[in-house]
Amino acid sequence: MPFVNEYVSDEDALKYDLDNLWNKYDYCTILNMPELLNHYEVHQHAWCIDKEHGYWLFYCGFLRSENSVTGYPEPSDDEAFILHVNGQNIEFILSTYEIGTNDLYSRHYGWSIVSMSPSCLPNISREHLLTILKEALNVYKYNGIRDLEENAKTLIEFDF
Repeated sequence: MPFVNEYVSDEDALKYDLDNLWNKYDYCTILNMPELLNHYEVHQHAWCIDKEHGYWLFYCGFLRSENSVTGYPEPSDDEAFILHVNGQNIEFILSTYEIGTNDLYSRHYGWSIVSMSPSCLPNISREHLLTILKEALNVYKYNGIRDLEENAKTLIEFDF
């Protein structure tokens, strides 16, 4: 079964400690989880999941850059994702860049890897983990299940 975008059950959110994963990485919002969930139309976490293999991709938000012109931390183009494979979380920090738009796609952008930790798992190479990440991001697109309409108008590319 391929990856699909869906809302996370309360049981899975607790099992995988998704509130704390979000709070660890997202530095651009004032609210933390679980309070932030009250500001979404559906008050649940969302992820992109491959149930057959037990893989999931969880978006943790934008990071802040400490190296800003103002000297104060500012939002960056870097975003944190957690890819869960074989019972282990792999942290991906990805950077986005605009490619342009056309008649078919109102959003066209690319992803590049800033960091990946760990870079491989026992019995799974870096290349295979990157293939899994690409599969998940191709389904997640712009904002997972929270914006399926915009996802349909989104084309993404990878610089890895």
